[in-house]
Amino acid sequence: MSSVLTFTDPDADAAAIAAMSQDELTETGPELLRQSRKYEARTVLAAAALAERVFREHLAGRPETGVWGSVVEHAERLGRAEVSLQFKVSRSKAGSWVALADLLEKFPLIRAAYLNGELSTNQASIMARAAQRGGDIDTTDSDSDSVDAGDESGMSFEEIVLDYGSRATTDPVLSQQLDAALISMNPDSVIEDRDTITDLVGERTCRKDPRRVGSLRVIALGEITGVPGAHLDCACGQDDCPKRGSGTDSNGSAETPADADDAAAWDDLFPEPIDADAPDVELVELVEPVIEPEIPDPMDEPTPDQVPVAFGRALVVPGAPVLTVLKDPDGVLVPRLQGYGPIDPDYAITLAEIAKTIHYPESARAAGTLIPHISDRAQTPPADPTGHGGHTMPPPGALTYAPSATLRAEVLANDAWCRYPYCGMPSHLCDLNHWRPFNHADPEAGGWTVLGDLIPLCRADHQRKHLGEWVPTLLLDRRVQWRRRRTGQVIVTFPR
Repeated sequence: MSSVLTFTDPDADAAAIAAMSQDELTETGPELLRQSRKYEARTVLAAAALAERVFREHLAGRPETGVWGSVVEHAERLGRAEVSLQFKVSRSKAGSWVALADLLEKFPLIRAAYLNGELSTNQASIMARAAQRGGDIDTTDSDSDSVDAGDESGMSFEEIVLDYGSRATTDPVLSQQLDAALISMNPDSVIEDRDTITDLVGERTCRKDPRRVGSLRVIALGEITGVPGAHLDCACGQDDCPKRGSGTDSNGSAETPADADDAAAWDDLFPEPIDADAPDVELVELVEPVIEPEIPDPMDEPTPDQVPVAFGRALVVPGAPVLTVLKDPDGVLVPRLQGYGPIDPDYAITLAEIAKTIHYPESARAAGTLIPHISDRAQTPPADPTGHGGHTMPPPGALTYAPSATLRAEVLANDAWCRYPYCGMPSHLCDLNHWRPFNHADPEAGGWTVLGDLIPLCRADHQRKHLGEWVPTLLLDRRVQWRRRRTGQVIVTFPR
């Protein structure tokens, strides 16, 4: 790559790229992306270092007893503002960079992968947030149903997070998989987060706040987890807002009079911000950039004439409940809310009052939890190459091209997303594709319509698969091995 591209002559580099063959592009492109990620990772660390220098400079010479919370917050804002100016990004972006760099100090493995160009900034953010939430999990003390006592028994949760981040999937799917892993190993951590967030939203905002509940929960989560600048206040604009009492002044500040006086004196040393009319608290992007969808309040009973609305990207069947929860009657697999993702068991029980509840099929329960599917485990053999799913005689419906509703539900329970690499389309929006083609002329001779021959593929990837450039092999543990016909390159996707 370095012998072809100059990185100093834009026209020459553009011409060189245009002249590359397909094989050269597939070799050069990923390496360019890796190098750009290395530069961006170092940019994030440099931004955080600059913010820290500015912060220290503005607190220098000040006695320890004189560094109040509001003074510290103001100094932090100045650091982010300087990063914004020098790096030519928004203050929100500057804040998210600083928060990410601070968080990565606690997780050296994720930090090293990020600096090595293996992760995007968004991936590093998602993974670091998950590792922070799972910091107290003891992976060496899990029972055999959750974690295989072999290869993974000595893995830290950070290593598990890193493994998930190496898979051929999208960022939203990665976030959901990490949520499921957290719930599987420590449901209490998620319950505490949800309850605390809900309580904070209820304490700080009134019914006239114009923002969506999902946005309020994001800000509350940022404040709880210490994201710089994230602070939840009611935005109703009413002077008589009932949420502006209990220890706050008319501006919603929780400062004591002494804090306020001290901050006022300290503020005289700083220039007025350009956006002087903006709220005192500057909201920044959360470290975890995947925004949580709004979940309807289970205590609000739907009216009979209420029009069902889409939840996430879920398809709502007319006349059916808006919410569908997938549960394991044995309590081993993590419950899933269709169109949203994994939820903790207690919340699944709460939603059962207003949602349709279906159970994981036996095939999904037999496969176990997400945690055993570690990438470097011994590879299982391919599924039945005949496409008969191990059956010697075709079961009912096997010789019919379209799967039954029961079989479709079983496939979707085993595979939550499109199984093509780097696609995050929810499986309930996908086609079911026969891994071994169905023979319409002689159904017994081709792939059968059974679990062992079906995988969900979104319509675009379904058509792409039939082009034959990437050939799938379904393994017994439902991993799918995609092999590029031209070069032999292999990409593996994982179930659930």
